[in-house]
Amino acid sequence: MHVEHVRIAVIGVNGIGQAHLFAIAAAERSELVAVCDIDALRAEKTAANAGVAAFTSVEDLCSAGVADAAVIATPCGTHGPIARATLDAGLHVYCEKPITPTADEGYALARYAAAAKRVLAVGFQYRFHTGYAAARRAVDEIAPLAHVQLEATNWFRPQAYFDASPWRSTWAMAGGGVLMNQAVHQLDTLISITGMPSRVHARVASVRHRAAVEDHAVALLEWSSGATGGLVASLNEPAGRERFTFAGAKGSVVLTDGYLVEHATHDDVQKFSDECPDEFPELTHEWKHADVARASSEWLDMFVDAHRDFASAVLDGSSPAVPAADGTRAVELANAIYLSSCTGETVDIPLERGDYPRLFDELASGSREI
Repeated sequence: MHVEHVRIAVIGVNGIGQAHLFAIAAAERSELVAVCDIDALRAEKTAANAGVAAFTSVEDLCSAGVADAAVIATPCGTHGPIARATLDAGLHVYCEKPITPTADEGYALARYAAAAKRVLAVGFQYRFHTGYAAARRAVDEIAPLAHVQLEATNWFRPQAYFDASPWRSTWAMAGGGVLMNQAVHQLDTLISITGMPSRVHARVASVRHRAAVEDHAVALLEWSSGATGGLVASLNEPAGRERFTFAGAKGSVVLTDGYLVEHATHDDVQKFSDECPDEFPELTHEWKHADVARASSEWLDMFVDAHRDFASAVLDGSSPAVPAADGTRAVELANAIYLSSCTGETVDIPLERGDYPRLFDELASGSREI
């Protein structure tokens, strides 16, 4: 039986681009046809190994007409221009996270892709993570939420991480530090479960690295529903970990290190608080563990599932799991945190158009520091 394929070119084959090469090969309806990298030797070597065409410029790739779609796996600061160029060439686009340094540009790209009638998906592969999915299901059972905590300190990076690729330390190319390039996955997960916060008060800093971007961030969050919460994200803790805590009207859910999902349920907390006759009641709620399927190759499996989803969006006309506007929300939350930290003020979300780009330009030029 004939299976229709999406012909895909990967732009940027260093680092995360390599994962896309493997994922495309494993996804049934995807076909790698070209690679593009500004490093000619790297492009040629990768292309030779894969048996595909090599390009060193996006313009040449687009004019060659060999692909239906492009994966953008370059530094964040280049995403916008490359996405526009590939969309202009009629290609569908899978853009690695974060979509752009500013939410203004990300939402503008979403509108641009819609006008071009092309798929623009964002690479939040953790949307396909089995532990995160189990936590989402458990949280549905305890809603509405009252309090949320996110600890994202499982991203330790030594100075060598920045020294090996100096662009990672710059606002112009990286778009930010831990919030944009590591914990952005957890910001996206938080938003996908709780919805977007409506207010944030935050502090970010570069504590242990010779880098312009932040390696540590803390924030207080508020939701329009009345829920409150907080987050901490850091590159500085060798023994750091990931932990989400959700407390709702009917119970609590804790997700630890990706796969350990614990949940406890109870009667409506307001009713219990109002009617409980005891001053110090004995609470014996049972914490249960969710059954989370786990494969030894799940990190690669998430990429493969993301490419299956992208191929379906291109070939079948379905909406991708993370369309551009949805994939920009985590960037907007990170932007709000930076804005709050630099101004010392509580910031409302959604952001006013233009507010953060002005600050970002100052950070990128070096005229302002965090």
